[in-house]
Amino acid sequence: MSESQDREIIGGHLLVIGGAEDKYNERRILKKFLELAGGDSAEVLIVPVASDFPEFAADVYTQAFRNLGVANPRVLRATSRQDIVQADVEKLTDGVTGVFMTGGDQMRLVSLLGGTKLAEALRKKVRETNVVMAGTSAGAAAMSTSMIVRGEPSSHPHKNAVKLSPGLGFLKNIIIDQHFSERGRISRLITAVSYNPYNLGIGIDENTAIILDGQGILEVFGQGSTTIVDGSQITFNEIAEVADNEAFSICGVQFHVLRDGLVYNYLERHPIQPTNEFLLPDLG
Repeated sequence: MSESQDREIIGGHLLVIGGAEDKYNERRILKKFLELAGGDSAEVLIVPVASDFPEFAADVYTQAFRNLGVANPRVLRATSRQDIVQADVEKLTDGVTGVFMTGGDQMRLVSLLGGTKLAEALRKKVRETNVVMAGTSAGAAAMSTSMIVRGEPSSHPHKNAVKLSPGLGFLKNIIIDQHFSERGRISRLITAVSYNPYNLGIGIDENTAIILDGQGILEVFGQGSTTIVDGSQITFNEIAEVADNEAFSICGVQFHVLRDGLVYNYLERHPIQPTNEFLLPDLG
């Protein structure tokens, strides 16, 4: 693939969740994860190390997946980087069809997991097999090469609205933000894209996910919406010229707000227009 150095390489699917997904009732997103991972034959690995309480997070998802028919989910039992370095990577990953990274703190997740043999094995699986890699909240934010680690909601974009650091690199040219509408994070996502408009900004609401395949297709799935900030057409950007807490001007940003079932081509950067049949209610 000639463009392989410059785009996401996904063998199966990435399932990126905005956080607070339903784990106890309808569990639509978790069911979709298992469907993509092979249904009744899914082999699931839970990675809870982002959490302040990884054992509790592991138990919540273990129980949820068992209730949905997965007899023995595997769990990365680790509370330190040393635990991950010493983990049996082959035992954890051999035959796995779905990996689920829980919420918590994305900096904790990346600082513990990044650069380990386990991280490399997971990256290889994402690129070369049809595994489904899922992450919720912090697990979602950490999927990108450049991730948001901090940033308070603000009334307008300003230079210090967001802090970025390296992520796990499953998504090369996409920045993920989560709990998006609920926590008013549009300004910080605009700021993140303004730092480098090469990156596509994607904000995902709670109990909502995006599903990406290797062909450029991104589908919105769940209760809320997904906001896409595309800076590739920016004509004016003064973020480098203003003081740290100063507002900045930016022209030509493209926005798309997509709900359940709508599709976006993240390689060519355009929505795939829905049909009128999709948009209009059936009035019978």
